[in-house]
Amino acid sequence: MRKICDRTVAMLLAIVLLISMMPEALAASYSGTINEDKVFFRMKPNTSSDYHTLLKKGTKVTVTGTSGNFYAVSYGGNKGYVMKKFVTLSKAALKALNGTTDASGSSSKYASAKSISALGTPPDYTQKGSSGDSVEKLQQALKIKGYFNSVVDGKYGDLTVNAVKAYQKAMGLSQTGRADYATIMKLFGKVLYTTVANDPQMKGITKISQIAVPATSEKGNSGKNVLALQQALKIKGFYKPPIDSKYGDQTVAAVRAFQKSRGLTQDGKAGNDTIKALFGKNASNYTYVTERLDWFSKGVNVFTGQCVYTVKDVNTGKTFRARRRFGSNHLDSEPLTASDTAVLKSLYGGEWSWNRRAILVLYNGHVYAASMNGMPHGTSSITNNNFDGHFCIHFYKSRTHETNRVDEAHQNCVSRAMSATW
Repeated sequence: MRKICDRTVAMLLAIVLLISMMPEALAASYSGTINEDKVFFRMKPNTSSDYHTLLKKGTKVTVTGTSGNFYAVSYGGNKGYVMKKFVTLSKAALKALNGTTDASGSSSKYASAKSISALGTPPDYTQKGSSGDSVEKLQQALKIKGYFNSVVDGKYGDLTVNAVKAYQKAMGLSQTGRADYATIMKLFGKVLYTTVANDPQMKGITKISQIAVPATSEKGNSGKNVLALQQALKIKGFYKPPIDSKYGDQTVAAVRAFQKSRGLTQDGKAGNDTIKALFGKNASNYTYVTERLDWFSKGVNVFTGQCVYTVKDVNTGKTFRARRRFGSNHLDSEPLTASDTAVLKSLYGGEWSWNRRAILVLYNGHVYAASMNGMPHGTSSITNNNFDGHFCIHFYKSRTHETNRVDEAHQNCVSRAMSATW
């Protein structure tokens, strides 16, 4: 029995020894083919390592693993490393070793892209030391163009720098090795954003004082006024895309962001208040769009609290300020000061009157068509304005207090005011 046990132990030891002597026989390995002449079969996985020999195109090697941009390779009884791009493997081997079927061994989501347009939006500006999605996209674009022959790994190292420089040289660009504005524009045909320094439409402008104050503009406009607006917004840091002189959604968003920063109405329009806040001056040709305000669906929520607004008489063009007193069926108002009361009274020939007059009401960047009477009545809250009571301002579909009905005379004046402009 002891002899049998000794023989069993000896056999197990022999098997263990045999396995230890031939690990590659049990490890997963794949047949690869060298696809270029004079390929270095290096001792370590880096380009500065010593090498066993130079391999010829068509040489068969055994691939057992990966190390960065290199495959672990066995050939001629030696173990070493060959750069992935010089080894052709089957799709199954690529999948097993790299998690991808891309011939470069890259696991990048862009590895299968065969054209620049297939890469989607252009990448961000990057340089040596950068990493991530934008670098992957840049590397694949350079690979498509034939300037990058390594693995797309999202790491901006010397290989990427050299590829960028080669591309820049071929395109007649400054050979910085950085993926800057000129390089991304040439490679992708567009960029995500520009700066004051690199946007060609800035033309050396660095201060808003260098820009002629534009007329007002809004979504759908284009031309020199929008150009000046975008230039100023870029200087202020609110407009990121390339300047195109077109008032689209990105310009609307930039204007709204600027308006928010200044406490203005965030309507996305470059109106007089916005131009004044941005340039320090009034716009040259601002005309408000006259709006019809449905009182009960919206108006009661537009005028709230003790808000102050400006009234313009349609017939004479005279203006005065007023403050909200109440606002249920219509807008009960008070002249803000004695001077405002004097203007209101002058509209009625120096006498108070219940007669209706077509007016425009300017409030919070909007102009609304309206109608008013000129008779002080009821209570008041301002004691030094020479107006004993309040007066009525009516809008579309508003009603009187006494009858709770829409007043035809007021509505006729509202209709006339719709044809007027501020």
